[in-house]
Amino acid sequence: MSFFAAGWLLFLPLVVTCGTPEVKTPLGNVQGFDYQTKSGRIAEIFLGIPFAKPPIDDLRFEKPVPASPWKGTLNATKFPRPCAVHEPIFAIGSSEDCLYMSIFRPKWKSRDPKGFPILIWIHGGSWMMGSTEQYGYKRVSDNFIPQGIIVVSIQYRLGPWGFFTSGDSRMPGNLGLWDQYTAIKQVNKFAPFFGGDKNRITVMGQSAGSASVSWLSISERAHKLFQQTIEISGSAFAVWASSDETIDTSLKLAASLDCPDTKDLKKCMKNLTQEDIQDQMLGMGIFKQNLNFAFFNPRMDGDFLKAKSFEEAIKNAPKRPTLIGNTNKESLFWSAEQLGLVPADEIYNRADDEIEEYSREKLEYFIRKCVATKERFGSRAAEAGDEIISHFADCKAPPPKERDNLFYFDRFTDLLSSIHFETPQIREALNKAAAGYPTFYEVFSYQKSKEITEYKIDGAPHGAELDALFHSFVYAGFDETKDDPKIQKIMAEIFAAFIRTGNPSTSSLTIPPVTPKLIPYVDINLQPKIKENPFFHNYLFWERMTKKYGYDVSSGTKVTKFSKPLLRRRVQRGPRVLKRRTSSSV
Repeated sequence: MSFFAAGWLLFLPLVVTCGTPEVKTPLGNVQGFDYQTKSGRIAEIFLGIPFAKPPIDDLRFEKPVPASPWKGTLNATKFPRPCAVHEPIFAIGSSEDCLYMSIFRPKWKSRDPKGFPILIWIHGGSWMMGSTEQYGYKRVSDNFIPQGIIVVSIQYRLGPWGFFTSGDSRMPGNLGLWDQYTAIKQVNKFAPFFGGDKNRITVMGQSAGSASVSWLSISERAHKLFQQTIEISGSAFAVWASSDETIDTSLKLAASLDCPDTKDLKKCMKNLTQEDIQDQMLGMGIFKQNLNFAFFNPRMDGDFLKAKSFEEAIKNAPKRPTLIGNTNKESLFWSAEQLGLVPADEIYNRADDEIEEYSREKLEYFIRKCVATKERFGSRAAEAGDEIISHFADCKAPPPKERDNLFYFDRFTDLLSSIHFETPQIREALNKAAAGYPTFYEVFSYQKSKEITEYKIDGAPHGAELDALFHSFVYAGFDETKDDPKIQKIMAEIFAAFIRTGNPSTSSLTIPPVTPKLIPYVDINLQPKIKENPFFHNYLFWERMTKKYGYDVSSGTKVTKFSKPLLRRRVQRGPRVLKRRTSSSV
C-alpha cells in the first residue's frame, strides 16, 4: 500500500455531511463551504479571513496591526482581492486592503488529539504580483486534505506597498515579510479552533515566496512560530532576494511623486492614492533589466533580521527540518518569450527571431555586458568575462561544428539558472546541513508540455511543479496529459510525508538528508530516483570565481573572507562564509 493511500485510511471519518461549515475563532465566527475532493473526501473551505487591519490611510507603510474582532458571522466564501500591484495586466481588482488568509481543512476530526498538521503557503511573483486566488483551493485540497493536512494560503503587501524603503529608520522596508510573520502568528492562534496542531506547522513558498520562507526561517522574530520549511526555487542568498538596490528604486519613485527624501518622506507617501503610485510606475515593466530582476525586495534592516549575515542567522536559528527544491531548467521561464507573460526585453524573454539566430557571439555579448561588468569585477572584468564565457560556452560541449543556436541558447538559460536559483539554494542547503538542520533536496524534472517553447529544449521551467501542487500558473492552461495525475500523486506523497514527519521519504522511496559532504536529492519525475550533487558543475565554478575575484555574482556582494570548504568527499569545494561588505548596485 502506498504512503498516499495509507494516509487516507488513517483519517477515515465516521460521518461526512455537506453544507455550510462554521467555526468559532477568537475574532468571531466564520462560515465557509464544503468541497468534495477527487478522492471523495470533504474539505471545508474558508476564504478571505483577515489577519491584520487594512494597511490603508495612517496604516499604510507601517508594520501590520493584528485584525480586530468582527461582529456577527464572517462570510468566508470568496477570495479576497489581490494586494495592490503596478503592472496593468495584474493590477485589475487589486487593493491595498488585502491582508487576508484562506483556510482549507478536513471535514472530520483528527484521531491525533493534538490535531492535524498545518501547511502555510506563501505565493511567489517577484514581490510584485500574486494572490491566494491565483492558486485556488481545489487541486491543493485534492492533494493534502485526504492525507489529513490543513492548508492555509496567505497574502502580503507587494511592490512599493510592501518593500518601499528609505534605507534608514524612517521607512526600513520589509513590510511584506512582516505581513507574513503576522499571518503565521494568527495561524498559531487559530490552529486549535480549526482542528490544527500549532506545534506542527510547515511554511512553504515558491520563487519569491520561497525566498520569503528562507528569510522567515532565520529571522529571530519567527523562531517559535513554525517547525519546518519547504523552499521551492528561491533563497534569501540570491541577489534578487536581498539587496539594497531597493533603496534607490524607492527614492527615485518617491522623487517622481514629488515626495523628497526628507524627514516627512513617509507622510508624503501616505498622502498619495493607490492610483497615484500605480500611474507613476506605468511602463516600468515586470522585471528590472539587471541580474537583480526585482524592483522591490527584502533587505538587511537590523530589525526583521538582527544577525549581520545569513550564515550567522542560520547558526542561531532553530534547526528546523528543511526541504529545498529546484526545477531542472529554472530560467527557461525567463529566457524564452514563448510563455507569453511578458514581452521581449534587454536581458530576459528572447523573442523567436533572436532564438533562431542565437550564437556564441550573443552569449559572449550578454556575459560581458550584464555579468562580467567593471562595476562587479573592476579592472579584472575582461579576465572574469573570459572565464565565464569559457565555462558556459565551451565546457562539456560538443565539437564547435555541432553547436547550433539551441546549444548556445540553452547555455544562456543555464547561466541564468545557476546565478538566480541553483547556486543560492545549494549554498543555503549546505550551510543549513552544516549547522545541524535536517535538510533534504529535490529537483523537479517532469516536463508537462512542449508548449513552453516550440524549440527542442528539454527541462522543467521555473514554476512547473505548481501545476501538480495547485493546478495554477501558466502551465495549468496546457492540455492535461495521461501522466499528469501520476506526477501529482508523486508530489503529494513526498510533500505530505515531509509535512507530517519532517522527512520526505515514503514507503517506496528513502530520501537521504544533505550533509556538509554530499547533497543527495530526489529527482521528481514519473520514476523518482535518488541522485547526487545537483548542478554542481556550475555551482563549483561560481564558488571558485568568488574566491578568485572577491565578488559573488549570485548574491551581488563583495566577499572578503572565506571559511574552509564544507565538501571534502567526492567534491573538493563547498560553500564559504560570506562577509558582506557592500551590496552592488548592478
